Amino acid sequence: MATSGRAEATGPSDALWLRPQRAKRAPQVALSRDEIARAALAIADTEGAEAVTMRRIAQDLGCGTMSLYRHVRTKDEVFELMVDTALGEEDRPATASGDWLEDLRKLAMAKRAVLLAHPWLARLIAGRPVLGPNVLASTEFALSVVAGLPLSTNDRVRVVNTLHSFVNGFVQTELEERAWRRPAASTGEDRAGNDPGDWRTRTLPYLRHVIDSGDYPHFTRMVNEADSYPDTDADFAWQLQRVLDGLSTLAER
Repeated sequence: MATSGRAEATGPSDALWLRPQRAKRAPQVALSRDEIARAALAIADTEGAEAVTMRRIAQDLGCGTMSLYRHVRTKDEVFELMVDTALGEEDRPATASGDWLEDLRKLAMAKRAVLLAHPWLARLIAGRPVLGPNVLASTEFALSVVAGLPLSTNDRVRVVNTLHSFVNGFVQTELEERAWRRPAASTGEDRAGNDPGDWRTRTLPYLRHVIDSGDYPHFTRMVNEADSYPDTDADFAWQLQRVLDGLSTLAER
């Protein structure tokens, strides 16, 4: 995520990313920030970010909880490591190609892939500024892509944040819908929804009432004609293209 505004001078050497790595003390288990981050990622990927605690990380690494505090001071710093490590998987171009819209498209696709690989990530990065090396590299690439546009610095930041906001919002909705739709492919149920806890079983009687009322013709047409299980890849590509179409007008200024 691109950030703007003047940085506060609050002792840069105290920042997580500038503190030196601590050497191990024999006979303690050797630890590093990367190992802590990877352990935290594994927990979050399988159980959600809320399951990440210092005690749980220490348990998975086979060390004492206090050993972690030689490398990270708070759980928020663990979250910073997790976010930065996950975004290090972003498969974006190495440098801007000169085709800024195509570069933004590739960046958006890369970001969505990472967010889907780590379902907790979209929520965790919303409103959480992280300035780790991987996040900075991604931001630097995004800003380099739009550097040649005839825009103010503020507007270039807005372009980048528009793209990020679209991707993050789409993926959060995609993941939530994936959870409540519970398609047959992931549950083994038939599409009639025989599980009484399934949303189709709970919603169908009321949905029929709404349709039969005749008060919502456009909604009824959507229910009858739109895909019940839309292709989210196609939806993402279609919506992304509309975002890029809108942004493309900036080059005409």
